[in-house]
Amino acid sequence: MLLAGNEHIKSLTAAMIKKGREPHSLMITGEHGQGRKTAAKYIASAMLCERGDGVPCESCRTCRMIRDGIHPDFMVLKANENGNYPVDDIREVVADAVVAPNEGRLKVYLIPDFDKSKVTGEQVQNILLKLIEEPPDHVVMILTADSREAFLQTILSRTVCMSVSPCTKEECISYIGALEKYEYADIAQAADALGGNIGSCIEYLEKGSIYTAIENAREIAKSLLQGNEYDILKTLTECDSKKGQLRLTLVQLSLIARDSAVATLGGEQISCAKHTAADLGRKYGKSRCEKLYRIFSEYIARLDRSVSKTLVINSLCAQIASL
Repeated sequence: MLLAGNEHIKSLTAAMIKKGREPHSLMITGEHGQGRKTAAKYIASAMLCERGDGVPCESCRTCRMIRDGIHPDFMVLKANENGNYPVDDIREVVADAVVAPNEGRLKVYLIPDFDKSKVTGEQVQNILLKLIEEPPDHVVMILTADSREAFLQTILSRTVCMSVSPCTKEECISYIGALEKYEYADIAQAADALGGNIGSCIEYLEKGSIYTAIENAREIAKSLLQGNEYDILKTLTECDSKKGQLRLTLVQLSLIARDSAVATLGGEQISCAKHTAADLGRKYGKSRCEKLYRIFSEYIARLDRSVSKTLVINSLCAQIASL
């Protein structure tokens, strides 16, 4: 399982395996698209690889089965359509954990995006806690999440936490280029917009949600420059009808606003619309750009608190108009 960058995860994993000190519970945190699930699969491959030196060989039967998602001792749980992990599914994991591995020396369970299970989050964690506190010798549990904030302290205290980090643009371009699916110019464009976030770059190249969010954010940034409040409202309203699209767009807008403030100081820009951000900086000035950034950040937080999208859009437009 190839893992771009993240040498700290690779070296720590190899060191733990070589010393025979594999943790029974790990948590991998980081932004969406930075490779949390890929890192989890890398660690599972390193633990189960037939070579046994702490680095996946990529060629043995075990590594190939994990890559193809068919290894009987590497189980990946799936959330339901609402993003929750049903209590019964977690109880099944706890019950299954006592059964010996099918082929290798370990059974590895991966629960991706565990912090997204809002409805049953605390209850699910409490059910899983017993397994994390007293795991069978052959069990490894890997959780992935945006951050550690949603977890019970009792789980965190018994878990080895690692954070994935974005690759450089060069690493990102090289990794995606090796897939031989996309044109180099398109890959470079995606990396320029999204930095070293490989998952988001691939989603952009596939014209997924992040692509739409970036296009929307660029249009809104241009409308801000032109003082065209109607077009801002129109673009945001179009986002309202698509699940998650409004939040993704606001995140990109917050980065553009951040860049506009940074541009007034001559700092490095990271957003998907660097030239427009620089123009906004010249038009608004540092203090207004900082205020714009705070506005977008606040409305992202409101969406996360499940405030009505329509209310968010109307209130946000009013705030922008009063700048």
